[in-house]
Amino acid sequence: MVEKNSEEYEGSARWVLACELQRLREESGKSLAQLAEETNYDRTYLHRLETGERFSKLPVMEALDRAYATADS
Repeated sequence: MVEKNSEEYEGSARWVLACELQRLREESGKSLAQLAEETNYDRTYLHRLETGERFSKLPVMEALDRAYATADS
């Protein structure tokens, strides 16, 4: 598992993605439960993406793009 405050992983692609996913969710004002309902992905899975414990697959990232309206950014 990658802890976002871990200096060992800081700056890695996994760490950057985890930080960005958490930032986007917090900016949107959504809880993990709300995001899970909106994307149809389990709340604990989304949490693991935000902590860097898991990597995401393309369909999940596309669902998150839609949820955060970042697809055209």
